[in-house]
Amino acid sequence: MPKHYLWAVGEGLKACKPGDLIAGRYLLKRDRLLVDTQPEQLPEMPEEIPSSIAPYLRLFAYQLHVPQVYGLVSSRLSKLSGDIWLLENAPILKVTESLMPELADSWKGTPAMRQLNWLWQIAQLWQPCIAQGVASTLLTPELLRVEGQLVRFLELQPDRKPPSLSQLGKLWQQWIDDANPAIANFLRQLCQQMVAGQVRHGEQLMGQLDKALAKCGRFYDRTVEIATGTDVGRARAHNEDACYPPDGTVFSGLPGSSACAIVCDGIGGQDGGEVASELAISVLREKLQQMPLHQANWDPLSLTSKLERAACAANDKIAGRNDTEHRQGRQRMGTTLVMALAHIHELYVAHVGDSRAYWITRTGCYQVTLDDDVACREVRLGYSLYRDALEQVAAGALIQALGITSSNTLHPTVQRFPVDEDCVLLLCSDGLSDKDRVEQCWEEEILPILDGSISVAKARDRLIEIANTRNGHDNVTVALIHCQAHLREESNTLTELSVAPLDVPIEQSADSDDLPTDLTESTAIIGATSALKTQLVQPDKGKSPFSLLVKIVFLSGLGGVFAYFFIPPVGRAIDTAGESLFGQRRLTNPISGPGKTVESVPSAVKSLEKGSFIEIKNSAVGELGKEGDRLDLRAAIGESPVKGTVPIGSVLQVTNKQLTPQGNWLELKVCSIPEIARSNSPKPKSNKDFSLVSKPAVIPSDAATSPSPSPATASPSPSPALKPTPSGEIRNLQAGDIGWIQEQEAVSKVATNAIANPTQQGKCAVGSDSSPNAAN
Repeated sequence: MPKHYLWAVGEGLKACKPGDLIAGRYLLKRDRLLVDTQPEQLPEMPEEIPSSIAPYLRLFAYQLHVPQVYGLVSSRLSKLSGDIWLLENAPILKVTESLMPELADSWKGTPAMRQLNWLWQIAQLWQPCIAQGVASTLLTPELLRVEGQLVRFLELQPDRKPPSLSQLGKLWQQWIDDANPAIANFLRQLCQQMVAGQVRHGEQLMGQLDKALAKCGRFYDRTVEIATGTDVGRARAHNEDACYPPDGTVFSGLPGSSACAIVCDGIGGQDGGEVASELAISVLREKLQQMPLHQANWDPLSLTSKLERAACAANDKIAGRNDTEHRQGRQRMGTTLVMALAHIHELYVAHVGDSRAYWITRTGCYQVTLDDDVACREVRLGYSLYRDALEQVAAGALIQALGITSSNTLHPTVQRFPVDEDCVLLLCSDGLSDKDRVEQCWEEEILPILDGSISVAKARDRLIEIANTRNGHDNVTVALIHCQAHLREESNTLTELSVAPLDVPIEQSADSDDLPTDLTESTAIIGATSALKTQLVQPDKGKSPFSLLVKIVFLSGLGGVFAYFFIPPVGRAIDTAGESLFGQRRLTNPISGPGKTVESVPSAVKSLEKGSFIEIKNSAVGELGKEGDRLDLRAAIGESPVKGTVPIGSVLQVTNKQLTPQGNWLELKVCSIPEIARSNSPKPKSNKDFSLVSKPAVIPSDAATSPSPSPATASPSPSPALKPTPSGEIRNLQAGDIGWIQEQEAVSKVATNAIANPTQQGKCAVGSDSSPNAAN
């Protein structure tokens, strides 16, 4: 059995020295690097998860970068001075029994796209780490390790106080001198934007890096080769799996809509699972053909959303078939899904269920998908360590699959990976991935593809043979995607990149007045001189007619403003004319006296930050209580029953923001609601969506043969997916009430209100009654 290397954290290790056998099992090799001499035995598990360890569990979805908790060596059993926590999947080189190099040490001499890729991964991890209170990890160079193109954490560093992107920019500034010349100017400008406080959140930072990656990616020649295969296996009478391209196909071409592979593992027995898997592939192929995948219209966020919607469309097609055939409970057919698409310089992976994707490079084999089963859910919710969760009776039961319920409760996972080197992506059903067969055979069977010593077709056949001989209990389906990326010679003359303009209005931070606000041109940063700031523009000696006309218009406008505010008949006439042209104006606050009405102009919003005030927008029709004009808040993250609704014109404050694998969730506090809504609120509406009633919340991984799990084991903890919505009345929330909503649902209905007046702030104002249920 191969050695299992671990990284140790905790006070108990201080008294140990290399060569010690800790707890009769863990051999200390050097520093905090251990080897488990009994990996076949389950390690000691904690009775409770301490707060310092919980972030590792909640970041389980980011296992490519974050080590996971293997087990515990308690002081009670080991007689050491403190507990030792053991981390697996740490950045350890097994050959030399040493740590992988620090990013900072590997930075110099690295190709431009690899450097951008590392920074992009850090930007991607920023918001999840902020949410878990461990973003300081990204500011600690010795904790940032690299393995090929992958950034990996040695351990997590708790935040004493939440760090800022300005601090991250200051760290990155230390790497500018050793940056690849093609991106040095870009990185300098980007860091100045970050330090100046102009880059407000991780998504914005990723957007800037995305544009730079796209430009660098144009200097690579890319080809894609795909081979697929499926087999009934040794124990089944029929094959419920399906794949695209069809079984036995070998495809070779360029990135685009044709460079796609799909693997589905059907659920529901004969005339069920195989129908569901074929239906899913049919719908997904149709949706892919409708996507214009060209370099000119590259938009990663849009493509991610389209892939999510495609998975939901396949789900609804299967669910509709179930409803038409009156299938209930365990009779309902469904399927898992794992799909990969090569587009320009990126790989996109969409996933639902327990079929998997593995990413193989010359440095390692990495599982990039997380099974949608009970065991993984327990870890992501912070309830138990993964190895402990696997011991549960229903550990492998699925919590979601295509076709079982409405897409309202489906949460497909879509990831994307910039590709700067040759790699192979393996998609497979659990007929191959069970019992860690991929981890055992990738070096011998898949890695040779990268050296050209074996074809993707031959490797596919070998993997199916291994699944049948070493597992054999299920159908097996395999798709291999070989991506080649070769940097062209003329890329050495790549023109320096410039930082792209920010996509949102920039507000200069208080401590950065001396920095330029326009960073889109290199002269704004490094070419400007003090002479430019003091240069005077000589006035024209002649008076042109145009300048006179401008002055007349200005004076006329000034006179109109004076008449509007100080001559009441004129003001009323202007109001009447405006209402007839543009519709009824917004009600001003009746409490405010003359001259004290402050109506802020809400601005468009793409994301919402903690502490910001927002206002629910009106639609073109503006019917009070119209469903599109209100916010439905939920009692907790992931809960479908609506706690209550907030009408248009209401002002709310973002009091918390949490990142989940299904997207950002916002905790909103109702600050105030408009007077007209309080006096003439619409009647509550009944939620009539009964499509999810009596549908299974947990799906056995082998629904055709496995007994139904008991209620005690089927759902041991709340699912992060939305629960069914019972029918009933939705009450109107009052000022002071608090609820949750997904950010993507909120941003389309609200606008920021940066200067909300004290009356609008209402229950959110400093010193007000902060009780969540306080009446207005």
